[in-house]
Amino acid sequence: MFSPNEILKIVGDVCRKYECIYAVLFGSYARGDSKKYSDIDIAVMFRKNNIDYLSKAMDIAFDLEEIFNVKVDVVPLNIADLIVRYQVYSEGKLAYCEDYNKYMDDKINSIDLYLDFSYHFEKFYRKTLREIRDAVSRSKDEDR
Repeated sequence: MFSPNEILKIVGDVCRKYECIYAVLFGSYARGDSKKYSDIDIAVMFRKNNIDYLSKAMDIAFDLEEIFNVKVDVVPLNIADLIVRYQVYSEGKLAYCEDYNKYMDDKINSIDLYLDFSYHFEKFYRKTLREIRDAVSRSKDEDR
């Protein structure tokens, strides 16, 4: 198993070969609570706008899986939703960066936007949870 610092260096080396502005290690390896069979989660911001982000992310994942011999998930931040971006920027560790100002702008904007909407996310979550509980309760009542 690779140490977090080794993972950061290798991710940086691989992402340098692609059109990435920066790459961030997040998830269990960034938090330091990975297990033997944990996957490695990487988020990347690509330089160009009109490319097939998912295809490029898969190429990076394949290269990293060959090295680490473990499943690697690569999330293109260019098209990631706000909740994923918040998770990446709030817990992630920078592995590669060509433009630190761009990284910091993206990080601040994503966290700020998430915090603006967090009340609504929480409200939606509570409503959805309540609806699921009600549906389960109705289902149990119908089974009797």
